[in-house]
Amino acid sequence: MRHGKYLILIGPEGDFSPAEIDSALHNGYKAITLGESRLRTETAALEACFEVNFLNR
Repeated sequence: MRHGKYLILIGPEGDFSPAEIDSALHNGYKAITLGESRLRTETAALEACFEVNFLNR
């Protein structure tokens, strides 16, 4: 959704459980990846904000 509102879920260390992922997808969330590397929570949040900004240019 361009220029819309976004809610970004960043998984805990060890990732979301399969049940948490299924629940999020069932409730309209879309799965994305920030790549193969494991990022610290702080870095993942900044990267997610950068991607939203990039997609809304």
